[in-house]
Amino acid sequence: MTRVSFALVLLAALVSVAAAQQPKTPPKKADKKAELVLSKEEQGVIDLTNAERKKADLPPLKANPKLMAAARGHGENMAKQDKLDHVLDDKKPADRVKDAGYKYAAVGENVAWNQKDPAQVVEAWMNSEGHRANILKKEYEEIGVAVAKNAKGEPYWVQVFGKQLGR
Repeated sequence: MTRVSFALVLLAALVSVAAAQQPKTPPKKADKKAELVLSKEEQGVIDLTNAERKKADLPPLKANPKLMAAARGHGENMAKQDKLDHVLDDKKPADRVKDAGYKYAAVGENVAWNQKDPAQVVEAWMNSEGHRANILKKEYEEIGVAVAKNAKGEPYWVQVFGKQLGR
């Protein structure tokens, strides 16, 4: 064995020994429940909505990832089409919620356009009989919210309310 070959074998052995001595950390398990990350505006809408429910002695609504997905998708679609509506592309709120994988016993939706912040949009909804009824509906247990801006920077707001089947 030449000196160069011996040096390479020795180097490989040292690298192997060093690697074997490194503490082995177990691979991280996939988080069973992906963490739901909310924007400041989304959290603001949820907080203000729950404040209104508290005034009516109703339990708070909990953010649900599937309802969030339905709300975000609808908000982005309204902003893209520059159209405020509960029915877009022949899909109603129940269709969007079902498409997101949420099995519901009850579902509802509030939409709004061009309010500047969560306080303005929740106030507008509370001043509208139908929207207020959704916010204060005893049946609802979960919520998804979203805000998306159109090309002009105007916000489209969405709240999706739900109660899961079997709960």
